[in-house]
This record gives sequence, C-alpha cells and structure tokens, in this order.
Amino acid sequence: MEWKTRVTELLGCRYPIIQAAFGGFGRSVLAASVSEAGGFGIIEATALGTPEKLRNDIRKARSMTDKPFGVNLSLIGHPRINELRDVAIEERVAAIFTSAYKAEEHGKRIKAAGIPWIHKVGTIKHALATERQGADALVVVGIEGEGEKAASHLTTLTTVSMATKMFKTPVIAAGGIGDGRTFLAALAMGAEAVYMGTAFMATKECPIAERHKQALVNASPYDPEVRDRVFAPPPPGLDELTRKQEVYQLVGDAKPHSTSRPMPVMGGSMAVGAITKIVTVKELIDNIIQEAEELLTINGPLARILAARD
Repeated sequence: MEWKTRVTELLGCRYPIIQAAFGGFGRSVLAASVSEAGGFGIIEATALGTPEKLRNDIRKARSMTDKPFGVNLSLIGHPRINELRDVAIEERVAAIFTSAYKAEEHGKRIKAAGIPWIHKVGTIKHALATERQGADALVVVGIEGEGEKAASHLTTLTTVSMATKMFKTPVIAAGGIGDGRTFLAALAMGAEAVYMGTAFMATKECPIAERHKQALVNASPYDPEVRDRVFAPPPPGLDELTRKQEVYQLVGDAKPHSTSRPMPVMGGSMAVGAITKIVTVKELIDNIIQEAEELLTINGPLARILAARD
C-alpha cells in the first residue's frame, strides 16, 4: 500500500510518520535511523547547543542515510537560535520545524530560502495565527502529548478533528500516538501525518539509558506519574521560567538507581500504552504500517463493519 499525502510529498519521506524533536538527545543517531526506515527524522538544534556542533551533526546524519531529514528549532530563549537556524538553512535540510512562542520571523527566513517551514501548536487559536503566517504544515498537539501545556489544551481527537476541518494547510497529528491503530485514527481524522515522540524513545537507536527505555515498557497510562504529569496544567510562571532557560528536560545517563523504589518514567506521553518492548526504529515503523494495513484489508475489522452495513 502506498501511504502518500501532502506531507510525504512535502518532506520526501515514504511514510507519514515523523519523529518528534527531543530537547536533550535529539541528534543524528536517531534522526537518520528514522529517515532510513521510511519515516522523517528530526535533529533538535538546541540539543547540539552551538552552530558548529549542529552543522557537524547534520553532516553526520547525511553520512548515515541519503533519505531526507529535518531540524527543529525550539524557540525557548536559546541565545544562539538565529545562528542555529542559519546553519540549518545553509545545510539545506529537507524541512525546518519550529515550536514554542512566536515563530513568524523564523518562518519568513526559512521559506525565503526555499525550505519547508512547519510549526508545532497546541491550540486552534495558535494554529490559525500560524496558518496566516504561511507555515507549510502544522503539527497539532493534543493534551495526551508530552511537553509544555496550556490550560486551554484539548484532546488529540478533538483538536485534530477541528483543525483538519478548518485549515487548508496540512495538519500533522501529535499526542498519544504510538501504534498502527492510533496512526490510522489520526489519518481518519484528516491528518496527513503523525508526529511521535514517546514511541521512538523506546527504540534501540534512541540515545537514552536502557533503564529509561525499560521504564517506558513497564509504564501504563494509568500510572499516576504518567497521567498526572501529562494532564497537569502548566505550573505558575512557566512562560517566565522558560524565557530564562530554567526549564530542563531529563536526559538518560548511566548512573545507577536505588532498587528500593520504582524506576521513574523519563518523559513519556500517554503513548506509553502502546509500548510493549524495546525494538529497532525500523521494527517500530514497519509494525505500525503493517498493523494499519491489516486494519484496512478485506478481512480487517473496518472492512467487516462496512460489509455488515451492505
């Protein structure tokens, strides 16, 4: 089956599956693996820190795959964000994603260079403004996703369904997606790709500690640690904290943990419910596509429902 959408055509990838940007560890080792497997990998510019390191990592990714990949700019007060943006443009990556706060000026420069600009939003109001500014696609994140939240965030089902009805710009769904069922559900809502983070964290190529990957396998969306973190409203003063760069993301390390308490889950959205084991990136993407295609076959559940109505 050919999974062709406006987003796969825009990005040049085989499948409409995009790897989310990871602030602490989103480097070439994961991005190149995702692109090589048919998805679209993303290097997080601020994970590299300096323009020189970003340029080197982009070139490293190119040595690992000849498939297209992108760069994300997390616009949360990084002192050299303009230089990082210019490196991504100079290196002619396949697309540049932006997230958090106002991105219009970055978007203008990216589009002027002839590179697709994609912005991540959490609300319909924010999406409307970004579409007016000329973004080539919108990542629309439901509350089930990880990352910063606004009090006005709604569920992925509600937000993505509304967005695809309202916008001419292609919509990319994010928030709680991690298997063939949620992938197919996003497309059924009108999204033209999915944007996944948590599921890619539990892959062999992801550069976080194995104990964190295993914690994701063991986690449940019902766990208070997962549920309360994902659905919690933003803490007071979050905007000011992030502008001062005082918000940090936990990154895997090799330090041992006490065996007297359960291993905490590192990040992770409601998509932990779809994680059953640690697999390679290729296995993850292949499994998602296989499951989705089985659902659509003549013997699949969707086909049986339609046949029962005839």
